[in-house]
Formats: sequence, structure tokens, C-alpha cells
Amino acid sequence: MTRRRARGFTLVEALVAMAVATVTVAGFYSAVGTGARLERAAEDQAANVLLASQILDRTGVDIPLRAGLFEEGQVGPRRWRLTITDGVQRDMDLGRIPAGHLLTVAVSVTGQGPDVTLRSLRYAASPL
Repeated sequence: MTRRRARGFTLVEALVAMAVATVTVAGFYSAVGTGARLERAAEDQAANVLLASQILDRTGVDIPLRAGLFEEGQVGPRRWRLTITDGVQRDMDLGRIPAGHLLTVAVSVTGQGPDVTLRSLRYAASPL
């Protein structure tokens, strides 16, 4: 008598297929979760940059432009700090600039997402 080979999957083959499918789905789920976290961090950083640039734009218009000024505030969960110092910071290599001509304006935003600091140079006295 000859034995006929059974057609179809055996139990071991079915378990291996289930294991492969589980690993694939777990990898996909992990990738989607990582993408969502990175998207949230990018949105938070963009909101911090927007707030810092708005405060930087207000400096010299609503906020007086004078050396030694220090202001703080909060917008929702984000805290901001504005500092105006006389002269140019050492890491801004601009050559020799006479004292009293430029002010460094720095705005830092913290509280939600990555911390952001924007710096700008402004004329100490209006050239007009």
C-alpha cells in the first residue's frame, strides 16, 4: 500500500506563517508610532519657532529696544524669555564693531517640545 501525501498546510507551517505575520504587523505598528511621535515633535518645534519669531518681530515696535532689557511671558504651555544685550556675542564672528552700535536680541521658548532660541542683531540707535 502506498501512502498519499496530504495536501494543505500542516500545523507547524500554519504556526510559522502566523509568527511571520505577527512580526510584520508589530514592525509596522512600531514604525507608525515612531512617525507619529516625530510629527508631534516637529509640530511643537514649529510652534516654538513661530512664537519666538513673533516676539522677535515685536522687539523695537511694542517692546522697547534698549540694552539690559529682560522680559518673560507665557503663551499657553510655552514660556518665553527675551534678553537684549549690548554688543555682539562672541560666537557671532563679525569682526571689529564699535561699542554701542549693535544690540543682540535673543528670544528663548521652552515648555512644550524642543527648546528654541532665536537671536538677531539690531542697531542700538535708529539710523534715521
